Amino acid sequence: MRCFRRSMACACPPLPDFRRRPSMNVSSFNRLRGNHAVRAGVLACMSAIPCVAHAQTDLTGSSRLLGDRTEITAGAAAVATPEYAGAERARVQFNPVLVVQRGVLFFDTSRGGGLQFQSKSGFYISQSLYYDLGRLQSDSNWRPGSRLLAGMGDVPGSVTSRTLVMQQVTPYMNVNAEAEFTLKDAARRNRYRAGMEFTLLHSANDTVALDLDVHGGDRRFNQAYFGVSDAQAARTRFAAFNAGSGAYAAAVGGSWTHSLGEHWATTVGVTGTRYLDNAEDSPLVARRSVVSGNLALTYSR
Repeated sequence: MRCFRRSMACACPPLPDFRRRPSMNVSSFNRLRGNHAVRAGVLACMSAIPCVAHAQTDLTGSSRLLGDRTEITAGAAAVATPEYAGAERARVQFNPVLVVQRGVLFFDTSRGGGLQFQSKSGFYISQSLYYDLGRLQSDSNWRPGSRLLAGMGDVPGSVTSRTLVMQQVTPYMNVNAEAEFTLKDAARRNRYRAGMEFTLLHSANDTVALDLDVHGGDRRFNQAYFGVSDAQAARTRFAAFNAGSGAYAAAVGGSWTHSLGEHWATTVGVTGTRYLDNAEDSPLVARRSVVSGNLALTYSR
């Protein structure tokens, strides 16, 4: 089973998913901490196994739950992105790319590790555990943050539970949605994404795709990344701002994946993000519209 290519955006423009993009044809898809929330996420993954096993048996008859081979994609990516959500300054960071898939199991540096299932009708669902890096009030080479936020305090990181669902509508279009819930009691916040993906070109060597997404969060998420409390305002140059729940950004992204042979591929991506509603008037948002980009080289077997 080939895992559906999709990565959820966070408050900052996300690290992209650089796996080989499958065609939109269904046939091509064959090509902690022990608090109660963590236990609930793990149990959700475990409870899905019997259903996935049954569906997998129905799908191929003799196929096994864990498949007959392990697919691995590894590489490196250069990502140009703002220092944090709404930051005026940008930076370039280098990130490893690793995707391992076998049957219903997967590990992905962009989505974490968990379970996945895809049906003949083009329905896809995955459940995984990931880690939200939060935001620092100091400069960092690999985490969102800036010294310009000094006095705001850090937005703590947390293990998260991520659920992704997708339905293929036509061979070149799908609709999808994703939700991410933090599992740390001291860092409760939830974020959501709904979008559409279009395959504009798919050939033997090239795939060009377009993504349209709307991102939202609950009050705690939006306040953590875009709000300024009275106490924070007293310690910083930012005015107090209360961010409510709802949409905080809309994004348009394009990507081009080019095959360099049987195993090697390059991916170039550009995403434009417009902060809106609960974020655009935040004093933390220096630029309401931002552009991020990425370039990756990967090897798959």
